[in-house]
Amino acid sequence: MMKLNELRPILQETFTGTYRLTGRVARFDDEGLPYLKLRLSSSHTDCFALAVLDSIEIPERLGPMELVAVKGQVCLGPEESTVVLTDMRRPTPADVLRLPALQTLPRVFCPEPEALDELVGAVRSLESVHLQSFLTRVLERRGRLEVFLKTPASQNYHHNYPGGLLVHSLEVAKGVLGMVQMNEPETSRAMQEVGFVAGLLHDIGKIYTCDVKGRPTAAARLCDHADLTLEACALGLAYLDRADPEAALALRHIWTCASPGARYGKPTAMTLARYVRDADGQSAMADNQRKAYRNRQAKGFGQLGRNAYWLPALEAR
Repeated sequence: MMKLNELRPILQETFTGTYRLTGRVARFDDEGLPYLKLRLSSSHTDCFALAVLDSIEIPERLGPMELVAVKGQVCLGPEESTVVLTDMRRPTPADVLRLPALQTLPRVFCPEPEALDELVGAVRSLESVHLQSFLTRVLERRGRLEVFLKTPASQNYHHNYPGGLLVHSLEVAKGVLGMVQMNEPETSRAMQEVGFVAGLLHDIGKIYTCDVKGRPTAAARLCDHADLTLEACALGLAYLDRADPEAALALRHIWTCASPGARYGKPTAMTLARYVRDADGQSAMADNQRKAYRNRQAKGFGQLGRNAYWLPALEAR
């Protein structure tokens, strides 16, 4: 149990930042004082803070997953330290634009936190600030970001576990870079970064065709996820059309050009498009092959659904 009046501020220990509101519970302390226990999450942390209703103004109609800019004081209680907020407001658009890329992806909703750290680090290492802003506009969307972080990449086969879409997307992005650096080392850094982004978002249409548990939505019965890629990236592409139109056009081509045997799509005019396709296939097959040998020795024939795999019994000599 807790008494708010017994909390004592710790000097120099302040709390500030912009977070997603990922939880809210109304409570009373031992003396009947009302307060809110809030869960605040960003890409690097997940924490709780208290908002004492008589001493702080709460923004009206504040919904789940909304952004909040907060200030507070770390206080020492009878058992542990607690953050007590002193200010809470909705950030302005200018405030949000000043945040580091992907800062507001909520860590609490990501079943694969190491992959989230890798994603954030990779995006912030991009030299193109325009591609960073593009990815922010695509991924930090309140209504869709939870699906991107939580959903499996497929229902029954490759990366079919919570967070699998994120892991698979990163594998494809890194695979594209590896192919470019091996086959075309003279490729400019700018083009390599376009390839990385194209690989990272090649399956982004699944935020419409899957729910957070990977179950198909109504859209999945009516549309292929690949056909929704441009729609999922529309806000980002509108920005990129102004900031870096050549990059915007390259991404559109990579995501929509024809694969072998495809009925629709323009012929492939960039090697990056082939690298994205091939890296996607390699990531999926590697994960499926691992699953085929999950409960047996990794040699001989393995089976996953209708797919057969074979690993020769080779020994180092």
